[in-house]
Amino acid sequence: MKNLIYTLSLICITSFFLNCCGKEAIKIERKPTNYIVVLDLSDRILLPEQLNKDFYLIEKYFNAFQNNAKRNLVLSSKDRFSVRIIPQKNSPLNVNHYEDSLQLYLDETEVQNKSKSLITLAQSLPKVLENLKKEAIYGKTSNSYFGVDIWAYLHDNGMGLSKSGFENKVLVLTDGFFDFESQAHVIQEKNKYTSTRFLNELTSSNWKHLSESEEYGLLPIRLEKNTKWIVAGISAKKTDDILQTEKITYFWKDWLKQSGVMNSQFILNGSKTEMTSSLLQQLKETNIN
Repeated sequence: MKNLIYTLSLICITSFFLNCCGKEAIKIERKPTNYIVVLDLSDRILLPEQLNKDFYLIEKYFNAFQNNAKRNLVLSSKDRFSVRIIPQKNSPLNVNHYEDSLQLYLDETEVQNKSKSLITLAQSLPKVLENLKKEAIYGKTSNSYFGVDIWAYLHDNGMGLSKSGFENKVLVLTDGFFDFESQAHVIQEKNKYTSTRFLNELTSSNWKHLSESEEYGLLPIRLEKNTKWIVAGISAKKTDDILQTEKITYFWKDWLKQSGVMNSQFILNGSKTEMTSSLLQQLKETNIN
C-alpha cells in the first residue's frame, strides 16, 4: 500500500513539473514568423482590377504579420515582413525603392523602435502600394512587358527567402505562367523546362497521363522543405482550354514538391472577396492568422 501511495505521489509530482516545464518549453521554442510576398508584375497586371486584388491580399497578409507581432508583444517580437518584386527586363520600376519601403525586420529593429516602426509601415503601406500601382502599369499592351522569369528568380533567390530559425511563409502573387516575350534563354532537359510553354503540347483530355508518362514539367530547383507556399492568382490565358488552371496548379505543385517543398496551397484568380476568403482560410490552416 505504501508503495502504491509513493508511486501515485511520484506520478503526480512528475506530471506537475512536466506540465509547468512543458508550458515554458512552448514559450521558449516558439519560432518567429517570416512573412514574404513574391510579386509578379508582368502583363497580368493589365487585367481589370488585378493589382487592386493583389494589393488587397498584401494588406491582409501584412495584417497577419502585424497581429502576430502584437499577439506576442511587439517589443519581444522577431517577426519579419517583406515584399519581393521579380525583376523584369526593360521595366522602369525602381524595384529596390519599393522593396525597401515594403519590409520590416523586427529581429533587426532596436527594441525601443519596434512599435513605432510597425505603426509607421501600417500607416504608409496603402500609399506605397498606390504609388507602386501607378508605376507598375507603364504600358497599355502585353508587348510592353517582357515577362518575369519566375523560375530563374526562385532558382537564384528561393533558398534565401527562407530564414533559419523562423516559420517561413511565402505568398506568390502570379497567374502561374513562366512565359516571356523571348524564349531564347529557356533551359530544357528532356521534357523538363524553365518555361510553361510545354503546356501547348498537352491539349488532349489525357494530358495528366501523358505528362506523367513523358515526364513533362518544370525543371526542379532547391527550396527549403519546411517553408509554407501559397500561390494566389492562378488564371487561364486560353478561353478554349477549360482545364488550363488545373494544369497550371498541377505543374506548380509538382514543381514545388520536386524542389523539396512539403506544404503548398493554391488560390485561383477570382473576385477580391473570393480570393481574400481563400487566403484567410489558408492563413488559418497554416497557423499564420
